[in-house]
Amino acid sequence: MRARAAILLLGAALACRGPRPAGGPAACTHVQAIRQLRGAPVCEDVWTCARPPGGRFDQVGLHRLAACEGAAGPVVVYLPGMHMNGELPVADPRYDLRLYLAAAGVRTWGLDYRTHAVPADAAPKDLRALGPWTADVFTDDAAWAVAFARSIDPGPLYVAGFSAGASFAYRVAARPGSALAGLVILDGAVPADHARGGEPAAIDVGSSRLPYPDRQRLLAAVIANPSGPSPIPGYPTAGTALADILYTSASFGGRGGLSDARDGVSDVAVVAILLRSYDRWWPGAALSAKPPVPRTTLPVLAFASRNMGPGWVKAVRSAAAAWGGNGAVVRELPGYGHLDVLVGRRAAQEVFEPVRAWIVGSGG
Repeated sequence: MRARAAILLLGAALACRGPRPAGGPAACTHVQAIRQLRGAPVCEDVWTCARPPGGRFDQVGLHRLAACEGAAGPVVVYLPGMHMNGELPVADPRYDLRLYLAAAGVRTWGLDYRTHAVPADAAPKDLRALGPWTADVFTDDAAWAVAFARSIDPGPLYVAGFSAGASFAYRVAARPGSALAGLVILDGAVPADHARGGEPAAIDVGSSRLPYPDRQRLLAAVIANPSGPSPIPGYPTAGTALADILYTSASFGGRGGLSDARDGVSDVAVVAILLRSYDRWWPGAALSAKPPVPRTTLPVLAFASRNMGPGWVKAVRSAAAAWGGNGAVVRELPGYGHLDVLVGRRAAQEVFEPVRAWIVGSGG
C-alpha cells in the first residue's frame, strides 16, 4: 500500500523539541521521535509507566503526537478497543484519527492498556495475572492517563474511545473532578449490567473459527498480497478469506458488522494491518461491570456503524443521550462495520473531519 501522506520516522530517543516535563514520574521511561506528516515535523513522545500493584504486567504506555513546536490546540486522549493498544498500526492520517488530528494542530494521546505488556506466548500460569484486571482497573488507568496528559498539555481536554474504549471513556467522565471538555464516541456504548461468571482470566484474540496461529498466518498473507493464495482452505485468495471471515462474524451480527471490506468499504489490506497490531490477551474480568451513572451532562459526539443492526445504533444513541443530554450529536454510518469506523476508505471524510470540526466548534 502506498500512502498518499507518507509518514517517515526520522529520529529517536530525545530527538524532538517537544514538551519535557520538569519532573516526570519516577516509574516511567520516556523516548521521543520525529515523524514527517505532510511535510511538517510531528513529535512522537512515548512513555512506559508502572501501575499498581506493580506486578510483572502492571504497566501502561502513553503515545503523544503533536507538532514539535507551537502545539497549542485542544487535547484528545484516545482509548482504544478490546485487544487494541495506543501504537500506530497504519502510519497514514487517512486511516488513523490521531494522525489526522495531529496534522490539524490537535495534541493527541493514545493509551497502551496493561494487556500490551503481556506476550502472545505467555504461559497459562502467567496469564492468571490478568484475573484481577476489571473494568475499574482499566478505568483507573484511563483516568490516570488523562491526568498525565493534563500535566503536560494544558487546555480543553477531550476523551475519545473506540468500542470498549468508549465504555471506559464514559466511566472516566462519571468520576468526580473529571472536568472533560467532551467525549468522542467511536462506535461504542455502555455495556448492560451483568454479573461476572464463566469468563476465563485471559481471552484469546483468536477464536474457534480462526485460532491464533491461523489468524497470524492469514493476516501476514493479506498484508503481503491480498490477491495471493489463502492459507485458509476454501477461499481463492487471502484477501477474500479475511474479508469473508470479518463480514460473517456472528459476534457482530454476521452481515458486515465487524467490517464490510468484502464490499469495499475498507481496503482489506489496511484492515489486516490494523488487526495484526492487536494484543493477543484480554482480561475476562473486564467484561463484567455495573454500568456507570452520569454525574452531569457534557458535550458528546458519537458515531454508530449501521451494519450491526438497529439494536446497536439504538445502544450508541442511548448512551450518548444519557451523557450528552439533548445536545448530544450522533452520526450514523450507513454501510459501515465496526472496524470501518477507524480505517474505512472514507473514514477521514466521514469520521475524522467531523471530529476535528466538532472539537474546534465546541470551543477547543
